[in-house]
Amino acid sequence: MTAPMPLTVTTPEDLLACVPICLGFVPEASVVMLSMPAGAGPHARVDLPPGADVAELAECLVRPAVQHRVGGVVLCLYTDLPDAPAVADQLLESFTTGGVEVIQLIAADGRCWLPMLPQQRGGPPREYDVHSHPLLVRAVVEGRVVLSSRRELEASVQSDPDAVRQVAEALQRVAPPDPGWVRETLTRHVRAGTSPGPAELARLVCSVLDPACRDAAWGWVRRDEARRHAELWLAVVRATPAPFLAAPAAVLALLAWLSGDGALAWCALDRARETGVRCTLADLVEDLLNGAVSPMQWRPVV
Repeated sequence: MTAPMPLTVTTPEDLLACVPICLGFVPEASVVMLSMPAGAGPHARVDLPPGADVAELAECLVRPAVQHRVGGVVLCLYTDLPDAPAVADQLLESFTTGGVEVIQLIAADGRCWLPMLPQQRGGPPREYDVHSHPLLVRAVVEGRVVLSSRRELEASVQSDPDAVRQVAEALQRVAPPDPGWVRETLTRHVRAGTSPGPAELARLVCSVLDPACRDAAWGWVRRDEARRHAELWLAVVRATPAPFLAAPAAVLALLAWLSGDGALAWCALDRARETGVRCTLADLVEDLLNGAVSPMQWRPVV
């Protein structure tokens, strides 16, 4: 897992650069909540679709802030600037009612930003360029992946047709499920930094249909190695034929959550749900995400 990156924020432009570092992508049409001080509680993002019920949307952010006893938050509202004041007022009302102080609230449209706390309003929009900001440049240099949008993140979990074809062929001669083999294979590839070939991918895909093998894919993983495991399962998901997708995608979702990547976890859940096949592990991860459960609470269970 990538080591935490200390971030010193002194300006709104710094704040707008921190958001994609925390999320892994540059948000659009969203409200982002950062708990303060750093480490005091969860960070979260919710979509802001046209005509959204802002009170209901705000509750999705206020609830975990109250649950984790967060004293203050910073809110970034990504929307067209003319629409921002009305949305900001409803956000402020919801957080105030919930007893959570809004330390800072800014609106940004990708090119300009405005302060949205009542006492700070009135000035002209200020330009910013998040992609050239020193904090974001430093994050990329240190090896952090910051995608240009959530759509790009969604694309990263879509199927690779050639890999799917190879795995589908290998599924016709796959060995039986074995929890010991699952753990040994994952350990070997994660430690070596290698990727399974089609035969091993096919056996992993088939194995995690079995609950014992599925548990063997994640129950023993430590937080400090969860990112590497998630990267391996991202390759598995991209190579999995559609009828088998629910379980591998759920494993990816759990490992993404454990590595602190909630956005990737939600994208993996979307892939698991699109199959129409119920998976209890997907239900578990959805509960963890909706409850804003911190991966800091994780203890390996197997």
